[in-house]
Amino acid sequence: MRVEGLRGLSFTGSIIDSHMHWGHWSRNNNPENLVFFNNDYLDAFVRSPLDVTVQGKKQQDNIEKVLISNLDCFVNGGIKDEISGNKEMLDFCNSNPKYFALASCQPSKTEGKAVAINNLLNENPGKFVGLKLHPRNFNLSAEHPSYRPYLQLAERYKLPCLFHSDINLNTTPENIDKISSPESIHKLAKKFPNVPVIMAHMGAGDAKSHQNAIDVLLKSIDKNDSKLYVDISWVDWGQDGLSSPEKPSIVKLIKELDKRNATDRILFGTDAPLGCFGESLKGGLSSREAYEKTVGDIKTVIKQNFGEKADELIDKIFYKNADELFFKKEWAVPKNIAKNKTSVGKAVAMAIGALLVLTGLSYLIKSFKSSDNSNKIVKR
Repeated sequence: MRVEGLRGLSFTGSIIDSHMHWGHWSRNNNPENLVFFNNDYLDAFVRSPLDVTVQGKKQQDNIEKVLISNLDCFVNGGIKDEISGNKEMLDFCNSNPKYFALASCQPSKTEGKAVAINNLLNENPGKFVGLKLHPRNFNLSAEHPSYRPYLQLAERYKLPCLFHSDINLNTTPENIDKISSPESIHKLAKKFPNVPVIMAHMGAGDAKSHQNAIDVLLKSIDKNDSKLYVDISWVDWGQDGLSSPEKPSIVKLIKELDKRNATDRILFGTDAPLGCFGESLKGGLSSREAYEKTVGDIKTVIKQNFGEKADELIDKIFYKNADELFFKKEWAVPKNIAKNKTSVGKAVAMAIGALLVLTGLSYLIKSFKSSDNSNKIVKR
């Protein structure tokens, strides 16, 4: 809901960024040039309201929650292991209430032995809100059996799994690299149909890559064979390294999901502070300004294309979908339990109704007898 603020600004809903990072990363793909993205980089986005322009009008948005993982578990094959890297991430989140940890997983290094992650989840109940997996960084296809123990943990602890996804279709079919492809991720997700699996970056790359991810997502929904989602970080990006005002892939995605009543499958995310959000500033914009432009571009396109549905879609994509998936978790309630709850509710309602009917009948009978006795007394 929009509330008018000072000086013509309007305060719109809240934002959950479902894909951010903390830790070290190699700038310009140089393993020797590691940059530490600390609190200062992240606070640039969350410490104060964002100044966003939507259809030419200024408004302010607040980032309420951030889902975050430790880059140290992924960079250069992992400069920290699952235990040290995730404990460090947890310490950071415990002292920063807007941040919620995704447990970074290293199936290639553990050879699928997810003991460390299991211990962390068991020793820190409710502290990790999901798992993060990055097939590309470990050069291990998402179809590899080493991922399965991690998905088993996700199923046991009711946790969504965020997968880096990418595919380059601008090559010959035999040379297509499917390590992090949407298709490979889907094949894994089908083995665990109760686990929400998010394809980060919606296939990354160009429009062909995004279309491939959309096709895989729609196929999964039509066949109801898995719980696939996408986040829209780095989708519809400009040649200048900044968010493009044109969002054809995002518009098509929303239209197709709307036909299926499945717009809950889209999450807003940025991958900050990587790219223009801190790693390499672009177009003369600060990392914060690049973030504000990204939010504004997406919201503007939704407003331009979806009429009366726009506000509801914006609320879902930027907040509600992630809030349900990672925090409220109605998806984790077994359907039979939900049905039982409904049945119990109906049974209770019917019992109360029957009791009221019986009470009413009893009252009427007593009233009739009382009236009949009165008539007899008068006759005498």
